[in-house]
Amino acid sequence: MIDTPRAPITVTPRIGMLAELVIKVTEAPWSLSRTDRDRAHRSGLSDDDILQAIALSSYFGHLNRVADAVAVPLDYAVQRMPPPTDPNVPALAPATVAVTGRPALELVRRPPTAAALTAWRTYMFDRDAPLTRRSRTVIARWVALWLGDGGISAPADLTVNPIDDALRELAELVTLAPWQLGDQSFTRLRGAGFDDAQLFDVVAVASSTGVFSRITVALGSLARSGA
Repeated sequence: MIDTPRAPITVTPRIGMLAELVIKVTEAPWSLSRTDRDRAHRSGLSDDDILQAIALSSYFGHLNRVADAVAVPLDYAVQRMPPPTDPNVPALAPATVAVTGRPALELVRRPPTAAALTAWRTYMFDRDAPLTRRSRTVIARWVALWLGDGGISAPADLTVNPIDDALRELAELVTLAPWQLGDQSFTRLRGAGFDDAQLFDVVAVASSTGVFSRITVALGSLARSGA
């Protein structure tokens, strides 16, 4: 299973549906629809189950991206080691639609989760160091665009400069191809004077925005008609 994460899981319909939801949230949250919610219900998942699956898969996507960026090896034993990353694997495709409108499920159904995400968002965007707020905004707008989050302004109205372009380049890897991250991924920003704290902040802002947008897009998409 760990070697072929996209292979159908047939242990139980409930577990199989959970796996399918997690894969869609990870790879293309905008592809979810009302049909997925109905199928999840038929498999035995409640709306609270669906909401938790979306939140957890989004959160672990953040943890994995940070781990890929800093290349820290596991410091504990596991029964089966994950397969090594392959930088030749193509990047995920960006969103094909911008999701807006009322979500199918409200995050306030899980008050502690909603409060934690609000505090996390405030911490990531309401400060000027190590990155400036403008740099944080540039990153967040690009990530939201790639994930189909229509509730955040597109980056098109921002004045682009070389630093912005380098921020976009690194944020794109973090969002769509974190397994391709390596020392060379940070070269442009290092050349512009960014230190380790600033580089880590770029990764953290991009991966954090990925959490917020994935949840927003997934919950919004569950209210949309399927293809």
